Amino acid sequence: MKLTEDMPRIAVHIIETVEACTHEVAVPPGETYIPLQPPSEKPAKVYPFILDPFQKEAILCIDNNQSVLVSAHTSAGKTVVAEYAIAMCLHNKQRVIYTTPIKALSNQKYRDFSDEFTDVGLLTGDVTINPNASCLIMTTEILRSMLYRGSEVTREVGWVIFDEIHYMRDKERGYVWEETLILLPSTVHFVFLSATIPNASQFAQWICYLHHQPCHVVYTDYRPTPLQHYIFPAGGEGIYLAVDELGKFREDNFNTAMAILQDAPEQPESGSKGKGGAAKGSSDCFKIVKMIMERNFAPVIIFSFSKKECEAYALQMSKLDFNIADEKQLVNEVFQNAIALLSEEDRELPQVVSVLPLLKRGIGIHHGGLLPIIKETIEILFGEGLIKCLFATETFAMGLNMPARTVLFTSIRKFDGRDFRWLTSGEYIQMSGRAGRRGKDDKGIVIMMVDEKLNTAVVKNLVQGKADPINSAFHLTYNMVLNLLRVEQINPEYILERSFFQFQNYSSIPALCDRVSEGEDELASMVIERESEVESYYKLQQTIENLLKERHSFITRYTYILPFLQPGRLVRVKNNDDNFGWGVVLSYKKQENKKDPLKPPSVTVDIILRVSEESAAKKVTSDLKPPKPGEKSEPVVMTVMVKVIQDLSAVRLKLPSDLKPLDQRIMVVKMVDEALRRVPENQFLLDPVKNMKIKDEAFLDVMSKLDKFKARMNSHKLHTDPARDRLCEAFAKKMEVRKTLENAETDLKKAKSVLQMDELKCRKRVLRRLGYATSQDVIAENETWSSEACQREYEPT
Repeated sequence: MKLTEDMPRIAVHIIETVEACTHEVAVPPGETYIPLQPPSEKPAKVYPFILDPFQKEAILCIDNNQSVLVSAHTSAGKTVVAEYAIAMCLHNKQRVIYTTPIKALSNQKYRDFSDEFTDVGLLTGDVTINPNASCLIMTTEILRSMLYRGSEVTREVGWVIFDEIHYMRDKERGYVWEETLILLPSTVHFVFLSATIPNASQFAQWICYLHHQPCHVVYTDYRPTPLQHYIFPAGGEGIYLAVDELGKFREDNFNTAMAILQDAPEQPESGSKGKGGAAKGSSDCFKIVKMIMERNFAPVIIFSFSKKECEAYALQMSKLDFNIADEKQLVNEVFQNAIALLSEEDRELPQVVSVLPLLKRGIGIHHGGLLPIIKETIEILFGEGLIKCLFATETFAMGLNMPARTVLFTSIRKFDGRDFRWLTSGEYIQMSGRAGRRGKDDKGIVIMMVDEKLNTAVVKNLVQGKADPINSAFHLTYNMVLNLLRVEQINPEYILERSFFQFQNYSSIPALCDRVSEGEDELASMVIERESEVESYYKLQQTIENLLKERHSFITRYTYILPFLQPGRLVRVKNNDDNFGWGVVLSYKKQENKKDPLKPPSVTVDIILRVSEESAAKKVTSDLKPPKPGEKSEPVVMTVMVKVIQDLSAVRLKLPSDLKPLDQRIMVVKMVDEALRRVPENQFLLDPVKNMKIKDEAFLDVMSKLDKFKARMNSHKLHTDPARDRLCEAFAKKMEVRKTLENAETDLKKAKSVLQMDELKCRKRVLRRLGYATSQDVIAENETWSSEACQREYEPT
């Protein structure tokens, strides 16, 4: 059965529902959608409160024995749907499995469900409780391991609930969810709980394809407790409301906050990378937490993206005390009862000994490096309101039902294993969603600590951006290949063909076919007179353009350009598509690269340039724009990176001593206009060889080639043709269409192939050479190390 044949026939029906909720269903090929029927029997579980519309819709799907994906914000009440599915399974004498991405969430769900239901078990790598229970809670890795082994439990299960299914996009572990969903029998029905995801419908179609059953999507972007997003600029004295509870961006407040960050001026060519806030953030963090407590905004969760920072911040807070005497006693009792389970030796571990004084003060730490019993104790204390200030890594936001009134980010950059980068909007939404307790707070408060100037686009994308889609992170591992070779009737090729990774590629085939067809038609319709002649001239233009870029990279090297950045020097500035034209240098600043002294220093230049009158009031440099033709302009002093300087003039102007008054800056730009009018063109520009004395052989070679190609272009018969510009423009358009068509053809070829098949063959070959598998793709007999290699790789804490 080929996915390319089936997938286009998966029908998606939109079901009419209330305004705050959308409901659609993916139906298998050849099946007619039958509308959901209201339950004829008493509900499996009755709630003492009025259900939200999305909860009612999802529960109706479960009552009709149909799988459902519930996509809603953190703390919206998705767990209600899971509880109903469990109640229905127990009522119908079916087994149900509840899977989570981390052990901490498994432990919490076990505590919660044990209070609600009687027959509940827990399976993690650390603990096994009541493994024969009708409702089993486990991590996804444990479920996958059971499927590999052919466990009897997996044959008896009626429903599987996947909490935090959006975690499937995780680069390190996301493939585990895909394997598990592919290996589960099609007799099982599913409840998927997810944060808001824009491609929920695509995921439902994949489930529909895999298991030949309808899969519903119930989506809501309703947030029970609205959020206010504040910025705290490093070194500042207060917080500034950037986005209010209605989602409106407060640009005036944002600009005021950015103006405080004078030590880090932003350049048009911004993109500097750095850790963004750990070093000087300690005192600021102390200041903010103190302010939060004074304003009664507790409890607060403080997200920091390293375990070391979490502990350092918490230790600094140890000067503060947020608990009264009775609360300290309660904390001590809970903690002592918890560590009583540890051996005498383990109770003396530094981690155990040092955490109690902090907990008594209402300060907690939560990260993967803590002992499970310590983490669980901290979760209980926070849930009971005995921890007012919790320092946590982002795993704490992964489904744990631990809302707070306030969330504080010590940085909005994180290290992702390769580089320091901005948080994605999805990550920010997940963590900030912990702010605001439903039924307790009228609004949640989110505070971002910022230690460098940002442009509005970064903050808007972060706070107002869309959630990250579920994109497959499927990749092969040796462990996976070995395990699949052990499973009868399933091979690695079977998994590859049915992965969400493959499905997403196949799903693009119809659109790619249309793109190729449209591209071919458009290309065939583009007839250009004297095309071969135009093509040769166009190629000369492209070659000269590339050589000019090489020339520019030499001229803007700090060793060559710095001696010519004297005050009064005329320079031409162009930043991407923003052409500011000629301006006047005031000064420059050279900053050595402290992290890598071997790298060249960064150079910024203060230049008087004309900007549009509308953008002149903006305080962030990247928001300044050149005036359009006929638009009023105003001269301002801009700080730019040296590489946006395109040309240097031989002309230098004598500048007024004080350029703060507007009339003085206007006088300077008038002097620039006068110089452009009066100085002959052949004397206006600095010659890089004669004037700047650049003797580099590679540069001289570029200049020589540039002269030769310019001569060839000038002698080309099209050069003096009146139709030259029109023909070249038409040919450039044709080249764009041809390039787009080639890309579409390449994408279509990739989409039609089973991805990673070559990698699978290579991995099998390695396993055969190492003796783990035979040439018939069978696990080597009588080799205990083959069996050991098949064991699970990793289970998160």
